[in-house]
Amino acid sequence: MAAGNHPFHKVAAKAAAFGLPDLKLKVENNGDYVRLYQNTPPLFFKHRDDPSDPIDRQDFDQFKRILLSKEDCDQGVDATLSLIKTLLVQFADYESHR
Repeated sequence: MAAGNHPFHKVAAKAAAFGLPDLKLKVENNGDYVRLYQNTPPLFFKHRDDPSDPIDRQDFDQFKRILLSKEDCDQGVDATLSLIKTLLVQFADYESHR
């Protein structure tokens, strides 16, 4: 995905207003690496079309990875945030066992 054009940018921009103030955006490598994450519970969201990157293991090794598909993100920002909110509730008790 083109730098700055990743769907997670819009999701992160609206997260706080949607009731997800702890959902953060991590962007590295001139925008080639984009992830959404939340520390509690320790989850990070990766778009399925994005390549794997060593940053995932380096920064999110203790986090649960959740893949979001193109379809998950094509329904609009509000739908994506609703899905993320549901997943955060579903994994609310997640603790890393590594």
